[in-house]
Amino acid sequence: MKKIASAIFIAAVLTISASAQNPHKSLFDGRDLTRHWVMPGFRVSEGVIITDSPDGAGRNLFTRQQYGNFTLRFEYFLSHLGNSGVFLRCDPGNMSTCVEVQLLAPWTPTRPDIYCTGSVYGHVPVTNRPDESPGIWHEMEIRYDRKMITVYVDGELTTTANTDTIESMKDKPLAGAIGFQSNHSSEGEYVKFRNIYIRDLDLEPDYVIAGFYKEDDMVREQAHQAALSIGSRMIELLAQKMPEDNPVVRSGAKQVLFDIIAVAARPEASHSEKSNVAQALKRSIDNCTSETTAEYLKWLLGMVEV
Repeated sequence: MKKIASAIFIAAVLTISASAQNPHKSLFDGRDLTRHWVMPGFRVSEGVIITDSPDGAGRNLFTRQQYGNFTLRFEYFLSHLGNSGVFLRCDPGNMSTCVEVQLLAPWTPTRPDIYCTGSVYGHVPVTNRPDESPGIWHEMEIRYDRKMITVYVDGELTTTANTDTIESMKDKPLAGAIGFQSNHSSEGEYVKFRNIYIRDLDLEPDYVIAGFYKEDDMVREQAHQAALSIGSRMIELLAQKMPEDNPVVRSGAKQVLFDIIAVAARPEASHSEKSNVAQALKRSIDNCTSETTAEYLKWLLGMVEV
């Protein structure tokens, strides 16, 4: 029995470790779209997502959740005249907000690099044209890292761009839904998708805190909002930034700390929420080397001690 218990314990540890090492979350379980997606124009068959009805207004597939900074991985399969795309940081009610990465079979071989698979459609041409063969599965990875967008097809770098340097992309939002374009071709053509995974960088404290150092006001504000959403897991990192010489980082950390504690101090906040925040503040006070910061943290602690 001891050996069995030990084996179970080791298996559990390995499972937790593997989960921690693979931060990508599945957006499609092979059966159901309703949990993560709004799905007109798409269906599921034999474990894959298919769009085979001609494109029309409102027929694209969009995530229910908004994403700002992320790595998106998926596989796609184009029919002979397949034509689709991946929408990023999109307001489905205003398609002009969307950034689209193109997915296109090579039925128009003379088209320019700014419209082929892997391009940021109409904005950024590919620098390395990928294999666009229809009738086989391809892999794509898209990383949207604040103002940087990078696209890989079948493991090869296809496109990279700093959107700040592209005039037509400067006003694009920093967050929005992710989407797949419905069949943008003739009747009988189709696109398939499977193995869709996302790594939401705005859930990772170390990534978020790095945004506090960015010069762009909008990027810093996005980082502040992400830190507030993460909540108590950000407290110790934020406390470490309080004594910084950088006044922008220092003031941002102070304000977000206050906002996190204010949320936890609400009458409707749960006991566990208050307790998590209080414990994080106590650890921060114990490790603090700045008397001024320690006094601020103690003041915040007084708001949530239970």
